[in-house]
Amino acid sequence: MQIFKHSKGVIERLHLFYICTFSYHYHFMYRLFLAIAFLFSGISINAQQITITSKNVRPRNTPIELMIKKPGGINNYGLYNAATKKMYPLQWYDEQHAIFILADGAEAGKSISLSLKKISGAAIPFSTVKTAAGIEIRVKDKPVFFYHTAVADPPADSPAYYKRSGFIHPLYSPAGTIMTDGFPSNHAHQHGIFHAWTNNTFKKQHVDFWNQHQLTGTVRHREVVSMAEGAVFTELRTRQEYVSLKFGVVLSEDWTIRVYPFEDQFMFDLDIEQTNITEDTLYLNKYIYGGMAFRGSREWDPFNKKYYRNPWNILTSEGFKDSLGNNTAARWVTAYGNINGSMSAATIFNHVSNTRYPQKIRVHPNMPYWVYAPVVDGDMFIAPGGKYTARYRYLISNSVPDNLSLGRVHENYIHPPETMIRKK
Repeated sequence: MQIFKHSKGVIERLHLFYICTFSYHYHFMYRLFLAIAFLFSGISINAQQITITSKNVRPRNTPIELMIKKPGGINNYGLYNAATKKMYPLQWYDEQHAIFILADGAEAGKSISLSLKKISGAAIPFSTVKTAAGIEIRVKDKPVFFYHTAVADPPADSPAYYKRSGFIHPLYSPAGTIMTDGFPSNHAHQHGIFHAWTNNTFKKQHVDFWNQHQLTGTVRHREVVSMAEGAVFTELRTRQEYVSLKFGVVLSEDWTIRVYPFEDQFMFDLDIEQTNITEDTLYLNKYIYGGMAFRGSREWDPFNKKYYRNPWNILTSEGFKDSLGNNTAARWVTAYGNINGSMSAATIFNHVSNTRYPQKIRVHPNMPYWVYAPVVDGDMFIAPGGKYTARYRYLISNSVPDNLSLGRVHENYIHPPETMIRKK
């Protein structure tokens, strides 16, 4: 009986290892397939005819990725649509991958033919403001968000252990309203857009990276890895550390934030890669929350007597509203409500490669915060040298998008249009 129990435990561990590494291997195998295709096709900058085909309806302003070798020199390139007489700038994010924005929508099943051409240059719609506290990204002089590189101290009436770095706040709407809160009075450990694991075991000790008042762990910014600006996107890569106050750094976490050049609705992708840099396994225990979180405006917080104005609302892809969405699986979630007299909405899309997609969510019954929490469905772990990855897309609006348009954005996010490149 004891032998059977032990064997079952081994099987469960192997299953959990598969779950925790699925998204990483999904992404790796996808890149490997593209790399092999690239080597055998011999695609270079001389392959000038590009056909875009999608099974989905493509909404306006769809980011599309191409696998095409980056040319040498300082030439700029774009994709020309002879039918519409429009040129779309092309921007590389590494030596073999580029992105362009298809500004016009298209019907499902229809193909678009584009030609690769040299262009004199395209305007860069982004600007970056660096301060001692952090980095603000702007689109056409409109602030999108502020990322905290320096340690932000809590208000004077909160304990010093709530100090934090490595998070996004404020997040702005296109109208300029602040949609997030930092150091809320009743939960000073929550900050705008942040990621943390809650109920964990490391070296047989409990560690909580979320609730800093437990005095067992925290998350902090370590470094800015890189920054890049162009006509199509601006990219910020940062590194955070998950710190056990007893044992030191456990996880190294990389964020890749890619902001697109839209000003009517802000759009950016946030990809996460966590690596266990220790020689011991970090166990992520089953719990009701922990993961990729959103803390909403103080005007939505009924516990903030000074600033509270209006309730917030939650609407999920499956049609659940507010606290009814708690503990349900969601492909996307929209948080919305009036702030400073106008409507603001933030939709966060869940990528199909994410662990336990579509991930369960935690929606607090009273406070304006929610989180994608894969640990709701059971234990996970990150082995020594192992990785956990997750991908999310953010769409920030001045009004509440309808579910049909959100469904199209989501489908184009998880199932991007197919591309075929050939020489003329």
